[in-house]
Amino acid sequence: MLVTLLTGCEGEDTTHTFAPACPKFDVPSPLADLITYDGKGLDAAHRLTSTHILAVQGDCRTGPKDEQKRPLTRVRLSLNLQLERGPAAKGDTVTIPYFVAILQDGQIVDKKIFTETVKLTPSLSVMQANTPLRFIDIPTGNNPQISPYSMEIGFQLNHDELTYNRTHLRAAQFQEHVQ
Repeated sequence: MLVTLLTGCEGEDTTHTFAPACPKFDVPSPLADLITYDGKGLDAAHRLTSTHILAVQGDCRTGPKDEQKRPLTRVRLSLNLQLERGPAAKGDTVTIPYFVAILQDGQIVDKKIFTETVKLTPSLSVMQANTPLRFIDIPTGNNPQISPYSMEIGFQLNHDELTYNRTHLRAAQFQEHVQ
């Protein structure tokens, strides 16, 4: 009778796998704010919108295999944003360009650029929104419990916007939220 019970499990996979480790997320302070103006000045009266990255939520799962059949880690992430309508705002939407840079040993090995259009609530001057969940597959590495990568996330700014942020804004207080 014991032999019959043990042979019944023969074809079943009894291994348990854990989700691979997530890379560390960082939002560099100069890239955490996107302030747009109407082109007539850089004072409060000419501000269209201010958008701020408040948090990055994410988790990691076992992803597909790459072309060489190596394991990938699927990173799922979303940005929590605060949007402020400025005095010069006329439209009811704001387009937000942002990026996710994948780094290994401090060097950028890939960069994904996304654009979101967010509808502003007419009755609110300040609101929060979340970007859709994004999926980014990265190599798992030799030890799935330690990610060999990190990610930097921020707004895709032009040179003038980056200079403005560096000289006018205080440092953002980014909090990483990885599950």
